[in-house]
Amino acid sequence: MGLDDLLKNVQIAAIVCNQLGDTGKGKFSYYFASHWANVTARGTGGNNAGHTVIVNGKEKIFHLLPTGIVNDSKGQVTIMGNGMVIDLAALLNELKELEQEGKSYNNLMISKDAHVIMPYHVFYDRKKDQSQKAGGIGTTGRGIGPAYSDKIARRGITIGDLFNVDGLAKKVDRSLEYYPDSKKDRDEIISSLTLQSNKIKPFFRNTVSEMHRFVREGKKILLEGAQGLLLSIEHGTYPYVTSSDCSLNGTASGVGLSAKMIDLPLGIIKFPFMTRVGAGAFPSELGGNASEIYCAEEGHGKLDELKKYCIPSVVENGKIIYDKRHRKIINMMNSRDEFIQGVGIRLAAGEYGATTGRPRRVGWIDAVAAKYAVGINGPLFVLTKVDAVDSLDEFKVCYGYSNKEGLHQNFSKDDGFLRTVSPQYNNYGAYFDVSSIRDYIKLPRSLKGAIYDFENFTGGRVVIVSVGADREETIVR
Repeated sequence: MGLDDLLKNVQIAAIVCNQLGDTGKGKFSYYFASHWANVTARGTGGNNAGHTVIVNGKEKIFHLLPTGIVNDSKGQVTIMGNGMVIDLAALLNELKELEQEGKSYNNLMISKDAHVIMPYHVFYDRKKDQSQKAGGIGTTGRGIGPAYSDKIARRGITIGDLFNVDGLAKKVDRSLEYYPDSKKDRDEIISSLTLQSNKIKPFFRNTVSEMHRFVREGKKILLEGAQGLLLSIEHGTYPYVTSSDCSLNGTASGVGLSAKMIDLPLGIIKFPFMTRVGAGAFPSELGGNASEIYCAEEGHGKLDELKKYCIPSVVENGKIIYDKRHRKIINMMNSRDEFIQGVGIRLAAGEYGATTGRPRRVGWIDAVAAKYAVGINGPLFVLTKVDAVDSLDEFKVCYGYSNKEGLHQNFSKDDGFLRTVSPQYNNYGAYFDVSSIRDYIKLPRSLKGAIYDFENFTGGRVVIVSVGADREETIVR
């Protein structure tokens, strides 16, 4: 089946993550935006997310804007939906970067109903929950949680409120009552918001009405998810979750649509390893509790780990460049010490936060969690990062959890339960370099065998396999 077959009779498609975020949604949002969509829209989260794409051979990181913005010059519409929370300073920085790169954003639409991340939200978030080491949940410290809390408490400030100066002042006064120690000056906040809102005024829209119009007109619409299902406030490993519903349902609702309207829901999954950022249970984590503690500490970023393990690197234009297939990294990937093996896979796959730079915790793919995701986000899988670990002597897939009560093959989002279990694995043999393959049938036997078992266990079907970071390094099955 080719891309045309996959997209036949599809008007609305969605790219969501079936794991814990950082699975490569950006690449596939860009892939479908470039090959197919007229409209791209994002409906959850804020600048706590980071999507990395390769545009004309160069890495580009987005934190708020949907990746489809790079096609603005072709007339593609980009929507920041009602379910998002927006830091205006961060948004303006991203728009400025586009200007500096000579890219337009004339077709951007920003929902009047999206909520604004205020300075006191950021202050409170950094004070309360950012530090995983100090007992917090390991947030990005961007003010996301407090902004959503104010939204639910009905005291939030929307993009639409910014254009009513008198009403804005009253709302800021009310909100500041709940942040008495934030030390943020009310007049300074309003002055800054007024200046920022004037810059985004041309893009201010009732995006729900616009979206419904696009549906009626038959436009091809791509919904771009943020974070991952297991981080969803509704379906994730609570309380170690984000503050929005990043499931298929939340992604659709966040732009004013019903999930029933989505013709092609695609769930992104890293394979055969997966990652997690921040605190929370991770049954298949390599290195277990030691890895969780290590990744919570300062001083373990990419450059730190390269220096620690004596792997040559250079920094050019702010980018850390090194050989991901260096013999030391390959040796680490195949170490019998699981902690070292996790570090090796992290270095080989470049698993460091696009937004924060934090080291991502690494573990084997969890098919039990993937089966859970099928029931919420649908049965269609996109596998990513299979090319990143083709130097492994063997890899594993978790098909169950065991504890004193026996074997469990159904997922529970309860953190306490997940910390009591041991993963039960199937082992698979090594496979070779897959980066040049474009036909599924030509993939290595061990990899196809693992995918076959994974599909049978989860009830899902793999329709796309990513074999590299570039948009075209993609197999459509």
